[in-house]
Amino acid sequence: MKIHSVSIKNYRSLKDVDIIFDSVTTLIGPNGTGKSTVLRALDWFFNGGKGCELSNKDCSFGTIDENIEVRVTFSDLTEKDRDALEKYAPDEATTFTAWKIHYTDGTEVLSANLKSYPPFAKIRSKNSAADKKAEYNQLRLDDPTLGLPTWSNQEAALDAMTAWEARNTDKLIESPANLQTNFFGFNSNGKMSGLFDFVLVTADLRASEEAQDAKASIIGRILERSIDRTAADEEIKKIVEESREAQQKVCDEKFGAQLDSITTQLNRVVSSYSTGRSIQVVPAEVELKAPKTTFNVSVLDGVTETAVDGQGHGFQRTLLISALQVLAESAAVETEGVFCLAIEEPELFQHPTQAQAFARVLRTLADDPNKRVQVVYATHSPYFIEARHFDQIRRLTRSTDEKPIVTIHRSTVDNVKKCLMGIQDPESIDRQLDALTVGQLSSALFASRALVVEGTTESAVFYGLGDRYAPAKLESAGVAVVPANGKSSIPLTHAILKSLGIPCYAVFDADSGFEARALANGKNPSKISEERASHVTANKKLLKYFNMSEDDFPAQTIESSVAIFGDHLEAFLDSEWPEWTTSCAAIERSAGISLKKNQLAYRTATIKAEGTVPEMLEQIMRKLEEM
Repeated sequence: MKIHSVSIKNYRSLKDVDIIFDSVTTLIGPNGTGKSTVLRALDWFFNGGKGCELSNKDCSFGTIDENIEVRVTFSDLTEKDRDALEKYAPDEATTFTAWKIHYTDGTEVLSANLKSYPPFAKIRSKNSAADKKAEYNQLRLDDPTLGLPTWSNQEAALDAMTAWEARNTDKLIESPANLQTNFFGFNSNGKMSGLFDFVLVTADLRASEEAQDAKASIIGRILERSIDRTAADEEIKKIVEESREAQQKVCDEKFGAQLDSITTQLNRVVSSYSTGRSIQVVPAEVELKAPKTTFNVSVLDGVTETAVDGQGHGFQRTLLISALQVLAESAAVETEGVFCLAIEEPELFQHPTQAQAFARVLRTLADDPNKRVQVVYATHSPYFIEARHFDQIRRLTRSTDEKPIVTIHRSTVDNVKKCLMGIQDPESIDRQLDALTVGQLSSALFASRALVVEGTTESAVFYGLGDRYAPAKLESAGVAVVPANGKSSIPLTHAILKSLGIPCYAVFDADSGFEARALANGKNPSKISEERASHVTANKKLLKYFNMSEDDFPAQTIESSVAIFGDHLEAFLDSEWPEWTTSCAAIERSAGISLKKNQLAYRTATIKAEGTVPEMLEQIMRKLEEM
C-alpha cells in the first residue's frame, strides 16, 4: 500500500488542501507556503502519540472553533494489507482511507470507514460493555426479526452482529469507526508497522542522536532488524552468572572465619541483654546483572576515530540519510511493506555533487518495485527536480490575503499533451521530455514568473537588460529566463511551466532573414530548402500554440503572451541598437578571442552598451513585470 492522496484541513498554514502523491513527490514553493507543514501533518497522522498532541496554536490563523483533520487515502493494497486491515478493507477493496481529527475540545481520534448495519454501528460506538449491552438488548426488543441471540458477553454479541452483517451485505452502509490508537506508528510498533511505515527527517534532526544504539533511533532500528543478539546475550548471561557464583565463593572463603568471629562476639554481648534471639553476619548475596549488548557508531576519518558529532554537518546529514536508506531497504525485504521516507530539505549541508547523488539514489529506490519505497521531499534545490518527472512536482503558492490561502499546483503528462494537441505528436513529447535542458527548466520551476526563450544567448541578453536597472534585478524579482534549447521546444517548456501555475511569457525568432544569410555563406540550395521548411513548420506550430494566425514567417510583434522578432535577436540588435554590437566588439578586443554566442559576453555587452534600449525590449520587460 502506498499513499495515494492526502487532505489537510485547518492545520497551521494549510486551511484546506488536497495533494495527490506519487512514488516520488516533490514539494516546492517559496518559504512559508506550507511544504514542511505537509510533512509534519503526515508525521502527526502516522506517528503522533503521547507528547505529540496538537493544540490551538496549530489551528490555521487562530481558527480554534474548527477541528484539525488529516485524511490519507492508500492505494495498491496487497492481500497482506487487506488481511491486516480486516473489516476496513474487504476482499474487493483497492483503496483504504483513514483520517485523524484533533477536536476543538483537545481530544484526538483516528478513524476509518467500514461497512456496517447502522443500528449495530450505534451499539459498537458505546464506550462501556454495560452501555453496549443495554443498546443491544433494546435493539433485540425493537426488531426481533434480526434474530440476535441473548447477550452472554460482549465478544459473543459483537461476533453475532458481524455474522449477521456477513449474511446481509445489501443492508450495510459506509460508517466511520475509531481505529486503535497505535494503528499506525513507526516509533510505536503499531498494527500497520511493517506494512506501511512513515519516517520524517526534519531539517533539525540530529545525526548524533540517531546514530546511538537506542530503541527509537534509526541506527537502533537497523541493528534490531539486522543483528540477532539472542545467542550472545545468553552466553553473556552465563558468564555473568558464573562470575557471580565465583565472587560469592571468594567471599565465603575469605570472609567466613572473620565473620564467624564477629558473629560469636556480638551474640555473647546480645545474649546478656536479650534471650531467645541471636545475630548472624554472612557475606551479602552478590548481585550481577548481564548488561544488554550495545554497539557504538563512530567515524574513521583516515586513521583517526571520531564521534559522529565531531564531524561536519554535511557528513552527519550523509550518515543520517544513508542509515535511512539501509533501514528502508531492510524493512521492505523483511515485511514486504512500504517504507515512506519524507525529507525536509534533503540538500541541507550537501555539496552539489553529493546532493545530486542523494537525489539519484532515492529516485532509484522509489522506482524499483522490489524496494517498496515511497519518497516525498520538501526542497528548494533543483538537484532534486527532474524535468522529465514534472508530473511528480507539487508546487505550493500562497495568496496575499489577510488569511492566506495555499494552492497546490500539479500537472500531468496527459494534460501537457492536451495543451499541445495538433501542435506536437504525443509520442515525440515523451522523447522530448528526456532531452529537456534539465538544469534550466528545473531551476525555472522555483520561479514566480518565467520568460521562455530559444537559447542561452537570448537569456543572457534579457538578464543583462535587468542588470541595467539593478544587479540581478530579474533574479531578485523571482523571474527566470528559460532557454528551451531551440524554437521547437518552446511550446513544451511553456506548457509545463504554465500547467504548474507559473505565469509565462515567450519570445522567439521568426528567422525571416535565414535565406539571405544562407546564400551569403554559400549553402547548397537543397539545404536551404530543408532549412526553410524547418523554420516554417516551427513558426506555424508556435503561432498555433499561442492562438495566432499562422504564417510562414510572421512579422515582428508584441502580444499578450508572446513576442516575435521578425528575423533573429542579433539582427534586431544590430539594426535597432548598434551600440550593443559596438559593446560586443569592445569585449572581443579586450579578451582577444571571438565571443560569438558567449553568454557572459552577451550579458556584459547588454549591461555596458550605450544608447537607448529598443522599445520592443522595454515592452517585453514590462510584460514580465505585469504578469
